[in-house]
Amino acid sequence: MIREKQISGNTETGKGEIIIHIKDLYKRFGDNQVLNGFNLKLYKGENLVVMGKSGSGKSVMIKCLVGLMKPDSGYISVMGKEIKLLDRTTLDILRSEIGFLFQGSALYDSMTVRENLEFPMRRHKEKLGIIKDTTPLVLEALESVGLADAIDLMPEELSGGMKRRVALARTLILRPKIILYDEPTSGLDPITAKEIIELMRNIQIQYGTSSLIITHDVDCARVISERMILLVDGINYAEGTYDELVKSKDPKVEAFFKK
Repeated sequence: MIREKQISGNTETGKGEIIIHIKDLYKRFGDNQVLNGFNLKLYKGENLVVMGKSGSGKSVMIKCLVGLMKPDSGYISVMGKEIKLLDRTTLDILRSEIGFLFQGSALYDSMTVRENLEFPMRRHKEKLGIIKDTTPLVLEALESVGLADAIDLMPEELSGGMKRRVALARTLILRPKIILYDEPTSGLDPITAKEIIELMRNIQIQYGTSSLIITHDVDCARVISERMILLVDGINYAEGTYDELVKSKDPKVEAFFKK
């Protein structure tokens, strides 16, 4: 089911620029072979969903991707830069081009919404330059997620869906070229989950981001994905559009789509 594609330089026929390229990724913990030759390509402007059971290696793959964990072997490049060849400074600069939306939103409880959004701006002054008044940028990011009125609230005053929106606004404040979503709809009621999915689609259009989405939510995958990868036994076991995969008669693929 995985389709081989003709590769030329940093592009693939009919696909365009490769933003993330993972090839033959291996990672073992003791006797547990988590990643067993995993492959992935994310193209510019694409929403790519990776689905896998708990413990299948999705989080390990993400950590290797951003240089937080060293794989046993394999090739990883982000925007044409091979991760294992980068020094700490260059890797930090590259990470500023990557936005993260964590499963639990990961807001700082002791900071207001405004302060949560200002925090990454202080860490990446070199990218943004000297900004005397951060309010316009903070408001712009909050307006993009429909929460400008929440600028002075504390996280404890926000609902789960609002926290997820604020976390997304914080991700957008640095204008990343890539966004990594970790279970973006987890723990949300169905209506709020649909709102977050729609917001993700709007952000892709507005900001031109390339998105890698880790999710267990089949409905999320159906709506948001342009392409899907199913991670089974440490490899990209199946790859294609939602419509292609949902028609598969392979038992391991069918298991992902059973209600």
